[in-house]
Amino acid sequence: MEIDVPVNMNEVEMAVSKRQENGEDVTVESIIKETVLDSFQAYLDTAEEGHYDSAKWDGDNLKVIDIMGADGAVVKPMTTDFVADFKLNADALFFYLQDEAGKAAEGR
Repeated sequence: MEIDVPVNMNEVEMAVSKRQENGEDVTVESIIKETVLDSFQAYLDTAEEGHYDSAKWDGDNLKVIDIMGADGAVVKPMTTDFVADFKLNADALFFYLQDEAGKAAEGR
């Protein structure tokens, strides 16, 4: 499954600019957090071969909620938070999210 998200800081800044021009109240941080959540959900859907579990923010972590509404895996950032992870190395973050989604799917 492929989704259209910014994959580096240049693309984040372009997305912020474009969406602000359209009247949206967004920041670099909000775009990165949206990217992280959307990417993790896409990886989770791929690992589960469908949309069975949902990811949501739980403070600075991502939490997986299963189809019955029960709490599942918790994914913590690699460093202090996911925004810092993205800024430090977006490619490494995407690989990390993909790996964590696979682990969450296996743990069902």
